Order: sequence, then C-alpha cells, then structure tokens
Amino acid sequence: MDRRMATHTTVTVGAAALALLLLAASSGEARAQDNAPLIDGVGAYTHSQIMRHRGDEAATPANKAGDKPAPTQRAGKRAPLGLDSLTFSPTPTVTKALNAAFADSLTGRRPTLDHATLRGIDAEFVRNPRFRESLARQLGGDRERVLLALQSGRLQAQFQRRLAEHGYSSRNLGDVINAFMIDGWTVVNDGARSDHGAAFAVLRQRLSDSLARGEPMTTMERSRMQEAAELYGLVATLAAAAWQNASSPAERASLRDGVNAIGHGIGIDFRRVALTDRGFAPRR
Repeated sequence: MDRRMATHTTVTVGAAALALLLLAASSGEARAQDNAPLIDGVGAYTHSQIMRHRGDEAATPANKAGDKPAPTQRAGKRAPLGLDSLTFSPTPTVTKALNAAFADSLTGRRPTLDHATLRGIDAEFVRNPRFRESLARQLGGDRERVLLALQSGRLQAQFQRRLAEHGYSSRNLGDVINAFMIDGWTVVNDGARSDHGAAFAVLRQRLSDSLARGEPMTTMERSRMQEAAELYGLVATLAAAAWQNASSPAERASLRDGVNAIGHGIGIDFRRVALTDRGFAPRR
C-alpha cells in the first residue's frame, strides 16, 4: 500500500447529527432537504444526543469506570428495529456504477449517477474545487487513474479495516454514518487524536437505542443505502489521506471546509460540537 493510502480513515454517515445545531443558511438547508431520504429519521436520534448532554461539560472526556450505557427505551406503539435494519448486501454492479460516477465527480465531470448523497458531495466539489483536487490527487488526479484506483477496491478495504477495528461494519449504513461523523470531526478539528474508541462504542449504542424505540434512520432502499455508505467511506478515506499529504495550510483549510460542508448534509456542523467519549456535545 502506498504512503498516501496508508493513513487512517476519515469517514462518515453518522448518527449524532445535531439537529439543534443545523445551520440556518439556506445552502445548508437545501443540502439537508436534498438528502431527506437519508436523514428523515436522524433528527430524533440527533435530538436525543443533545438532550443527553444538557448540563454536561462540553469537553468532558470519558465515562467513569463502571458506567453503563443508557437502557434501551420502549418502542411504544412502533415496532422495534435493530441495527440490522440498516444492513445491506453489497452488489458489485452498484459499486461499479458508483465508482464511475464518483470518478466523474472527482475529476470535474458531471456524475452519471443520480443520488442525493452524490449530488450534495458534487455540489461541494463545484463550490470548493481545491477540496476536490486534493481528494483526486490521492488517486493520481486524472480520471483513468482515479477510476482504476476506485475499482481496485483498496480504498474500500482500508475503510472496512478501519471500521472493523471498532466492531463496526461497512455494510451497515448506521455504522458508516457514525464513523464518518467521528472521522470527519477529526479532520475539521485539525487532525486531533483519531482513535476515539469510546465514542465509536457509545454512538453505536445510542443508535441501537433509537432504533429500538421505533425511530428509523432512513427509508432508503438497500441499493441506495449501499451507494450512500460507499460514498461516505470513500470521502472519509480520501480526506484522511489528503490531510496527511497536504502541502500547505491553505490546502488543509480547504479540506476542513469541504468535510464540514458534507457534514452539513447530514445535519452536523463539526466546528460547533465537541467529540467526547460520551459522543457529541455542543461547544460552550
């Protein structure tokens, strides 16, 4: 594996999207609305994240020894769901089409795939071309080399390993979103420590609790879940590599802006939250 791709992953979709901290700017609202099939159920989950932190220290680091996760609440009249409701079986044809469309987007072409998540990412590439160029450069820059790298599967395998280290699965959209949020926060906040093992565990528990209350994260069909999960995984992996290989403060600034803007699409402003071992909390 070459040096550029040997860095840790920086991904994506995740579960603590902070509804109370959504940007009021119309551009951010438009991106969130465009991604509605993805985030239609994230709001309740997100709101519970905020409520759990009211009165907490925004940057309190860790649970005390012996602390237990909050018990799962009753689902009421709704049928309880599990994490498996966000699991999909990857289809090679979906991956191939997605890779081609993402290669288009990374190299300044119009994507051939119509997917809300990709439209949001591509819109950010148009707004912030330095961000797009930084990511594409990790794969060689031109479309042929970018596509070959994507089709090789090495980025996807790297992301899978990153998630597996924390008991996550790249075949579960909830796990991918949680991971994207943790790793995206790390890039936006100047590459701060990237292990965050406790945060991975608590966010998965929070998502499980939310699903058990009958609050679905998304109504996407499985093939659309696969597309969204693979996109966030690719962006995260490339952003982590680009951060490590950035040649100037300006390039890192564009990476922070780009990742933060993509975070807006799932309802989180990484600059306005702290990541603690108990999840995300508003900065004071």
